[in-house]
Amino acid sequence: MNKDISQILANASNLLINKKFEQANQLYQNLILQFPENHEVYHAFGVALIAQNNPKMAIEKFHQAARIDNKNANYHSDLGEMYRRVGILDKSIKYNLDSVNINPHSDSSHYNLGLSYFDSNDYDKAITHFKRTIEINPNHGFAWNNLGSTYEKKEKLNLAHEAYQKAVNLNSNNLEALNNLATTHTQFNNVDKAIEIFNNAINIHPHFFEAHFNLSSLKKYTKEDPHLGLLEEVPQHKKNFSTFEAIRYHFAYGKALDDIDEYDKAFVQYNLGNQLQNKLTPFDQIKHDEFVKKTIEVYNTDFIGSFNLKTSSDKKNRTPIFIVGMPRSGTTLIEQILDSHSNIFGAGESRILDDCINFEKPEDSTKYNLNFMRNVQFSFFNNVGIRYIDEIWKLSPDSDFICNKMPGNFFNLGLIYLALPNAKIIHAMRDPMDSCFSNFIRLFKDDMKFTYSQEAIAHYYRNYHILMEYWKKVLPKNFIFHLKYEDMIDNTEKEAKKLIKYLGLEWDPNCLEFYNNKRNVQTASIMQVRKPIYKSSLSRWKNFSNNLDPLLKAINVLRDQYYQDKHD
Repeated sequence: MNKDISQILANASNLLINKKFEQANQLYQNLILQFPENHEVYHAFGVALIAQNNPKMAIEKFHQAARIDNKNANYHSDLGEMYRRVGILDKSIKYNLDSVNINPHSDSSHYNLGLSYFDSNDYDKAITHFKRTIEINPNHGFAWNNLGSTYEKKEKLNLAHEAYQKAVNLNSNNLEALNNLATTHTQFNNVDKAIEIFNNAINIHPHFFEAHFNLSSLKKYTKEDPHLGLLEEVPQHKKNFSTFEAIRYHFAYGKALDDIDEYDKAFVQYNLGNQLQNKLTPFDQIKHDEFVKKTIEVYNTDFIGSFNLKTSSDKKNRTPIFIVGMPRSGTTLIEQILDSHSNIFGAGESRILDDCINFEKPEDSTKYNLNFMRNVQFSFFNNVGIRYIDEIWKLSPDSDFICNKMPGNFFNLGLIYLALPNAKIIHAMRDPMDSCFSNFIRLFKDDMKFTYSQEAIAHYYRNYHILMEYWKKVLPKNFIFHLKYEDMIDNTEKEAKKLIKYLGLEWDPNCLEFYNNKRNVQTASIMQVRKPIYKSSLSRWKNFSNNLDPLLKAINVLRDQYYQDKHD
């Protein structure tokens, strides 16, 4: 590179370090005017624009650099990464593939391509390229960490844990890897180790709010807890929060205040966190209404009765169990009890049913579009059933019963009945206020957009209620077992025995010692199911009643009905 150009670029870099962005950009512009065909200048300007959080302009400069030097793998890789950051994933994959093809031995090219595939939910290809990154550079800690995240998406927790541990071994200050490693320890029931690692991360960076947030669910704060003091003092020391940080801070601080009975102050924090998250992921009530209405229209009595149901999909007498209902309604407790039975395997919140449905659906059918059902043949349901049995039994081939506790499968009960007529459905029910409030004070990792405002939660609950009442009318009476959380808490042995009888199994006393079950649990209820039955969660919403008028007014009628209903 020309010495004059090098010196000017060095001057521009110094200006960037001192955040004198306008002056630095002027130097880059002047260089481009002097050397319009120098690809290194365009690339340096693009890198500078990344530092200024201007990825769209950076893309423009990288394109100009790649136009001049089209065989530079780094330029294509940088383009791919910038397109990923702005969410244009098809172009991100294209340019990262170009980079890998130009230089197949570049660890950064494979790493960026792995990130693109990860964001595109193509986890198998992401794993391939993260592994290739590590083959080229075994000390690539970020690749190890993201390989772990991808394994988690594939529900391969042991492999994820090993990858996170490797990332931490390479860099003990890698905050994200520390957080991820602690989270897997939590799921393995190594809670003390998880707390130790979260504390280490916070000691390294007191404002690492992801660790604060995750730690808050594993402990009960006291007024003397130093972490409470740290959370109280944060706004004095940290003025600029990213939205991601702020959301986790508010939920963590809310939980801490909740633990010390400062309920009004806790609500303020929960509400701030919810408001921020709701802006990021607003709930589309109109689309939700349309989907529920369409589901009812499709699965009418005539439609369901038009098929001659067989159990060909249920080969080897394997029985699938589905636990459905509102989130935070006791689904995890029920599954923990069932998994403690010698004949039942708990698969957690598995998305295998959705995958099987999507595999059989027409390619142009979107998630909420049921129009294809107008012309569907029985083979569709039969194929979904066969595929589901084949796929979920890979998790535990020797089990007679496998339990899927994805609460939102209540949308699919009509389909489940037609695809898996010998399935067992357990409807987890809970006081509407307790269930809805418990959703409001949780920050979920999955796509739970309805949980971030009282109005949205109430709307979702009403639709859930409408749909469950509908299934009672059109599906066989004995197809769904209705189980109230309050009944399970009040007399666990009685309700558990009724549940096991419904499944057609012999009673197993281990079901009453579910809290000793060391299985992996990956939901917000992870700490609750590690303890014997307790009643402190009943009517907990009343501690916050001063602030829950919108929710109570919206669902109070349904709450009255809940306590009037009797289920056999």
